[in-house]
Amino acid sequence: MAEKKTSRKTVKMEGPTIDSVPIVYRHKIPIGRVVKYFDGLREGRIYATRCKNCGAVYYPPQIDCPYCGSSDVEWVELPREGVLETFTKVYARPQGYEDFEPYIIAIARVGDVRVMGWLMNVKDERCVRVGDEVVLGTTYIDKHNKYIITMQLKNKQC
Repeated sequence: MAEKKTSRKTVKMEGPTIDSVPIVYRHKIPIGRVVKYFDGLREGRIYATRCKNCGAVYYPPQIDCPYCGSSDVEWVELPREGVLETFTKVYARPQGYEDFEPYIIAIARVGDVRVMGWLMNVKDERCVRVGDEVVLGTTYIDKHNKYIITMQLKNKQC
């Protein structure tokens, strides 16, 4: 009988086993029409788009309005502050993030949209509450050669 050690306990497994093979799936994502969004992240700004025809605001930005079909959109910079709507601590990290310490992913209401990002500088997630005010920013991750959206609690430390 084989034993498999997990992060929580050792599990006895019936029958023969083999190690699984990691699957890496990489593909190119065309960003030509939304390159301003990615340039904004590099500059520490977070952009959405607003349809000039019906006024709907989209985050992540969209170039064609799904409500009215118009392609007449404008870029709008989102506010830097929002309100936490939900969050979760990620222990089972996805492929490519295995060497990161467990981290918190959060969704905040920012103006008319919701934005997802990493909630940073939290030592004890038990003191984080839905409704907490957050400040948004961006951070560069060397390993992935990209910028991510980050949040920090505005009026308290946890």
